[in-house]
Amino acid sequence: MTTGKQSVTEIQELEVVSRRIDKIVDAIANVAIQTNMLAVNGAVEAARAGEYGKGFAVVSTDIQNLAEDAQKNADDIKDMVKGIQDQIVNVRLDLMETAENSLAEVERAKGTTQLLEDVARDMTIVIEGSTEVLNSSDEILEAITTGKQGMEQIAAAAEQAQTAANQASIAATEQGKGAEELSIAIDNIAASADELQLR
Repeated sequence: MTTGKQSVTEIQELEVVSRRIDKIVDAIANVAIQTNMLAVNGAVEAARAGEYGKGFAVVSTDIQNLAEDAQKNADDIKDMVKGIQDQIVNVRLDLMETAENSLAEVERAKGTTQLLEDVARDMTIVIEGSTEVLNSSDEILEAITTGKQGMEQIAAAAEQAQTAANQASIAATEQGKGAEELSIAIDNIAASADELQLR
C-alpha cells in the first residue's frame, strides 16, 4: 500500500471514530440531562418531605451538580470532537490537493520522459548519420589516396616521356648535323668528281 492510500485510509478511519465519539458524547449528554431532571425531581420531593427529606435533598443536589458537570464535560468533548472533525476535513482536503499535485507531477514526469525518449531516438539517428559520414570520409580518403598515387604515376610517366622527348630531340639534332655533314661530303665528292671529269 502506498503512503498516499494509507493516509487516506487512516483519515477515513479517523472520521468513523470521530462520528462514534460524537454519538457516545450525545448519549452521555442525554444521560446527564435525564440525571439532572431526576435530581431536580428528587430535590422537589425532598422539599415536600420536609425534615425527613433533608438527607435526600443533599444527595439530589450532589447528583444535580454531577449531572451539570457531565453536561458541561460532554459539551466540551463535543467541541473538541467538532474541532477534530474540522481538522480531519482539512487534512482530507490537503491530501486530495496533494494527490492532484502528485498526479500533475506524474503527468509532467511522463512528458519529460517522452521528451527524453525523443532526444535519445534523435541522438541515435544522429550517431548513425555520423557513422555513415565517417565511413564515407574513410572511403573518400581512400579514393583521394588512390587518386594521388595515380597522379604520382602519371607525373612519373610524364617525366619519363619528357626525358625521352628531350633525348629524341637531341638525337634528331645530332642526326640533322650528321645529314648536313653528309650533304656537304656528298657535295664535296660531287665537286671532286666534276673536277676529275674535266681533266
